[in-house]
Amino acid sequence: MSSLTDGVPPMYVCICNALREKELQAAAADPAVKGVSCVFKRCSTKPQCGRCLPDVADMIAATRLGPDDMAAAAE
Repeated sequence: MSSLTDGVPPMYVCICNALREKELQAAAADPAVKGVSCVFKRCSTKPQCGRCLPDVADMIAATRLGPDDMAAAAE
């Protein structure tokens, strides 16, 4: 049974480690994080199959870019 946050069910990004989007985003937002492996380390896990690695890398990039940079990247 999943809990709802703000009316939206939690989204799993890393199925292997049962890591949700909000957990990974919080870890990626840490300025000390230098890469994907650091995000997993902050979540006390290690990447398993690797399918989520591009999504986690995008989360890191999103925390480093401002709103104008995000708009430019989307074009």
